[in-house]
Amino acid sequence: MLMGSEIISDYTGGITIQVLVNLLELSVDGAFKRMLHLAKSMSSDVILAVKENNLELAQEVINTDDEVDRFGFYIIRQLKIAIQNEHMLKEMGFRNARNCLGYRLVVKNIERTGDHATFIAKDLLEFKKPVKKEIFDKIQEMSEFCLSVLDDSCLALFKEDYVHAEQIIEKTFEITKYERKIRDASKSLKDDEEIYRIRRMTESIRRISEYASDIAEIVLNMNIEKALKKNV
Repeated sequence: MLMGSEIISDYTGGITIQVLVNLLELSVDGAFKRMLHLAKSMSSDVILAVKENNLELAQEVINTDDEVDRFGFYIIRQLKIAIQNEHMLKEMGFRNARNCLGYRLVVKNIERTGDHATFIAKDLLEFKKPVKKEIFDKIQEMSEFCLSVLDDSCLALFKEDYVHAEQIIEKTFEITKYERKIRDASKSLKDDEEIYRIRRMTESIRRISEYASDIAEIVLNMNIEKALKKNV
């Protein structure tokens, strides 16, 4: 699961692993953008898999989760190095160690985004049947909204934009509108198993908007001092 790692020795009590990827070859910023792209693609692909009842695509989504985790492990390793070494901290573009901790929480939220796409994919493999079109359309609409606010929150992170982060937190409250549409469309369902399935899927998608809000909150915390100085 560790990116660029090789086993260089093994013995009865354990193994020794050496990480060969160099910080200068893959920056934290570059690794995070790739990780974000993969997690968003998983979320989009799993909705397409549900629409088409595509079990192969669902399995690909599950497999991609390992790649998201690999980038997550790599970034966390680099952040630990930065916290322990002030020169590396500046080299990675962080103002202070607190920002590293904020970035660590952001990475965890992106990992969880991939996890919830995996939950939906496993659900499809279990049930092996599509969702009714009138309900699916509402689910797709909700998913697109959640991915858009996730995108916005990460953009605010990259730009260190305090105001934009505040707006994103406010916008995520709109998720209730999409949940209500799905509930209304599901009222005609008679199968308890199908009702439960829709609820689980909706919950996984809703979590993405919560992660977007969490990331925006982290952006506020990371840039509060800069925002205060600007307003003085």
